[in-house]
Amino acid sequence: MRRASTHLIRLPLSDLGRAVMAGADRTMALLEVADGDGARGFGVCAPLAGTHQESLDESLAGLRFWSSLCSSMVPLGLPSADFAISMAEMQLRGSLMPARESIRVATFVQGGATEVDVLANVGAFEGVSSVKLKVGRDGVDADRRAIHALLAAVEPQARLRLDANRRLTVDACAEMLHGFDPDRIEYVEDPLANPWELRTLVERTGIAIALDETALEWTRGEGIPDSIAFAPYVTAHVLRLSCVGRIDRSLHHARLARERGIRSIASTAYESNYALMAAAIVASQIDPEGASAHGLGTAHFYAQDLMQLAPRAGERMVVEPLPTIDHALIGALQ
Repeated sequence: MRRASTHLIRLPLSDLGRAVMAGADRTMALLEVADGDGARGFGVCAPLAGTHQESLDESLAGLRFWSSLCSSMVPLGLPSADFAISMAEMQLRGSLMPARESIRVATFVQGGATEVDVLANVGAFEGVSSVKLKVGRDGVDADRRAIHALLAAVEPQARLRLDANRRLTVDACAEMLHGFDPDRIEYVEDPLANPWELRTLVERTGIAIALDETALEWTRGEGIPDSIAFAPYVTAHVLRLSCVGRIDRSLHHARLARERGIRSIASTAYESNYALMAAAIVASQIDPEGASAHGLGTAHFYAQDLMQLAPRAGERMVVEPLPTIDHALIGALQ
């Protein structure tokens, strides 16, 4: 007989994690599903304020409702909970398995020019081909200084991904990009508050566009239509898996995007190393040729975690099957 239970756990943050998430630890839900033959699958549910619309309490209630049924394939409508359910289900079915031995991971820069210098001094950009920089928060001048610093710090073949989270206007984005070699910019991710102006931005700058998982909202009658989501100037969709929901939905969308010449890039929301490895497995499945660097560079955000990851070699992350989590470890984290 199939059964499910949900464990509330608390992971202590590392110094890096504290700096990014402004706290000492993070509480999340761990779903455990067991089959009659003793096989177990796990899913991590960790909605992040400001990123997910649902709260942890709402997600926890959804997981407990699902656990009482333990067989429903109907999404709860709580993406972080649906992500956890599908993670556990796919483990049990044996379908959450790596398609490659390793994937490429983009380096992430959270701050400005000062952080770029700090990272450069510790060799963070050595052997890296893709670096993601958050822009649009501190003004165009600060963004331009950060871009200049980053281009000087990375290797000549490396390209930048600039993520603005829809904070910019066409004029501000064009000013930010003015004078930079378009070949050094891989794309600008969700730059504009008004996505209907994306074509105008591309015509003015020559820079390709990436869209995040909100590009999928049009399937619910919300967000932007597919005429923008799959426009010729869109080069990639960045799928934050726990915001999309069930993993099969991300896999389906990636296949659809691939048919239209658009890459899919897997991303997470600091949900633990266990969820990070699940996302790495998904990345290997949606990118079997290893053509893209994925947004999975958060392996050191927790001082204690559900699993240890193999050390990265440059931008390469080893992809391996998810392990079974020992109940003693779960108890220690509660």
